[in-house]
Amino acid sequence: HILTFLITLLVAALFACSYENTATVTIDTGIRQQAQLSLFDRVLAFFSLAQPLQADPVPGTVYVYSIIVNVTANDMETITRDVPLDTGKITLEVPAGSQRTFEVVGYDDGGNRYYGGITTVDLSPGQQVNLNIEMGELNNKIDYWYYYTNDKYFDTEYSGDEDPTSGVVAFKIYESDDSLYTNERLIFIINQWTSIYDVDFWRVTVQVELKDIGPPPGGYKYYRCSIVNQYGEGEKVEITRY
Repeated sequence: HILTFLITLLVAALFACSYENTATVTIDTGIRQQAQLSLFDRVLAFFSLAQPLQADPVPGTVYVYSIIVNVTANDMETITRDVPLDTGKITLEVPAGSQRTFEVVGYDDGGNRYYGGITTVDLSPGQQVNLNIEMGELNNKIDYWYYYTNDKYFDTEYSGDEDPTSGVVAFKIYESDDSLYTNERLIFIINQWTSIYDVDFWRVTVQVELKDIGPPPGGYKYYRCSIVNQYGEGEKVEITRY
């Protein structure tokens, strides 16, 4: 009995320490899976004269097939979790501290980053926080980039009516040692660019030096670029040497 009592005290102490060093964060993405009513539910609702049963609709025309949340900070290991599609909610124990960034990403049926939301908060030990992260469509309007070695810039053409950089916060540039991007790393965050309408398309230009851009024999480094807006980071797109 004494041993059991001591073990109970030890477990309680461990939980108390954990509670004192973490905050409980509940995230509501606002995304719900569109549920399908069974035939039995429909018949029951009809004969009981009840109001039709409805699932919470996905907002607008958003169709996501998986949701991931990442929690990052300089002084903690990254936390990555799947968010249940039926509720769109998740509760996490997060180490207390400043500048905890919560990034939610919804993926389409092709596994592409499609919908997202991001926010940064400070967390106190033992704090309980409900985060209602504003979600929106990520910027995936650009599908190619050409890099001009002599002039040290890359650009693209976009034929849509609206400026493709509207609402853009930054461009992220990634570098890899192989064409499969197995050891890809972030090397630049660019917050200056030009977007000019030229007759029937937009020309977007980013000035940056990309050393040794491949493929061989011209170079042996490989680069990709993603666009960041207020909702997070879109898909990475290859930068090709022109």
